[in-house]
Amino acid sequence: MSTDPPNNASTKRYIEVANSLIRDIVEGRHVVGSLLPTEHELAEHHAASRHTVRAALKVLQDRGYISRKKAVGSRIESADPAMAYVQSVDTIEDLVRVAATEVRSLQAVSSVTLDRASARRLAAPVGSDWILFSGPRVDVKKNVPVSWANIYIDAAFGQIVERVRKNPTTLISSMIERECGQTITEIRQTVFGTLIDAPMAEALATTPGGAGLRILRHYKDAGNKILEISETVYPADRVSVSFQLKRNKAGV
Repeated sequence: MSTDPPNNASTKRYIEVANSLIRDIVEGRHVVGSLLPTEHELAEHHAASRHTVRAALKVLQDRGYISRKKAVGSRIESADPAMAYVQSVDTIEDLVRVAATEVRSLQAVSSVTLDRASARRLAAPVGSDWILFSGPRVDVKKNVPVSWANIYIDAAFGQIVERVRKNPTTLISSMIERECGQTITEIRQTVFGTLIDAPMAEALATTPGGAGLRILRHYKDAGNKILEISETVYPADRVSVSFQLKRNKAGV
């Protein structure tokens, strides 16, 4: 069995192994509190190198599914871990704090293929196929719209469309992970200034042509493939963006 460093193909392979293990945990084939098979057993079962299995187990550990201890093994800690993306100097991910009561209110679901202009706007591949969910995000307590969201998911994830419709408070990224066996390892976010056009202004009960913030997020797997894109527009008076910068240990 090969123990060479992983190339691009083997890098994708460890993601496949990680996704397979996550499905087994979520579906109860490996129960919380038990130990996973050894690295050697997993390598044989998945026809993979131990290097690939170690990389896959690190994904599960980073996501909170397992804990790993020397001379003990890999213990299953949760079948539904809470995802937490940590912001630091070199991994700025979720910059905007959204109220917990802000939920999707879908107005349209459609299939789209990105033309050149749309691909440039979304920083995504030309000709790629997506399922688009569009509609305002609503503050439940006040029952007022706070932003407009266009959320794109890879067209291969069509099996979660109805679940997205019926669960407006659940993160779509969580559904992609749980239902489609994917692992999101990075969220890349960019914030732009924009103007609120007339149709959006009407939907958000604000002034046409007013200032706004456009927040573009790419949800990627370990192979840098985009699994989800969210494009959210807020009137400027309804959102704030904060950065936390920390001095490194060396001091600069």
